[in-house]
Amino acid sequence: MNKYGILREKKGNSLIEFPDHYVIIDIETTGFSPKNCEIIEIGAVKVRNDKITSVFQMLIKPKNPISSYITNLTGITNNMLTDANPIAEVLDAFVSFIDDNILIGHKVNSDVNFLYDHCKITIGHDLTNDFIDIIDLFRERQRSVLNHQLTSLCEKCAIQNTNAHRALSDCLVSNNLFQSLKYHDGSIACVEELDTLILASEFKHKHSPYKKKCQNMSASMERFARISV
Repeated sequence: MNKYGILREKKGNSLIEFPDHYVIIDIETTGFSPKNCEIIEIGAVKVRNDKITSVFQMLIKPKNPISSYITNLTGITNNMLTDANPIAEVLDAFVSFIDDNILIGHKVNSDVNFLYDHCKITIGHDLTNDFIDIIDLFRERQRSVLNHQLTSLCEKCAIQNTNAHRALSDCLVSNNLFQSLKYHDGSIACVEELDTLILASEFKHKHSPYKKKCQNMSASMERFARISV
């Protein structure tokens, strides 16, 4: 029984695996407690045979205004959430998107707990998906790092995240981290034509990580071979 009064008896298992098919997830919340805090954004990236096939991103209208701290951290404002969808609609869409896939993320256990509790209370759904934490994979590969914050892991693998603490951006970065660990020569597989997803439209012109051009793989491998990971 957790503080939300829910026994997560049907919660999935934590795995140490490198699957070819999975869904990367990330959420933004108003705090750390599923009991007292709300989810304000959900992002997800579906991957098949190590290639992104579709993405999911939705803001959620909270019951209470978000604090200036959360706005400063995420860039999400109360104005942005005024016309956002209610949580029940977003969770319905999210559950349909992830289906029964393995979920992967950075500190994903916390996200799964949030989602499990809110799915149970809001739409009566048991989130039973197994999940994989990227931090556990780093430990499995015995990668040394000063801390396990997403920014530090990105620096370790020479991955740039210019829009941290937005759910979809963190999903895309987490997928690059997962791919870097899976193919531990250090190269990061190119995600084909992400600009066709028109992701830059939400983050305006100041954020352009999704305009990344595909590089010659041999050149990429040579470059990453010079970086100690």
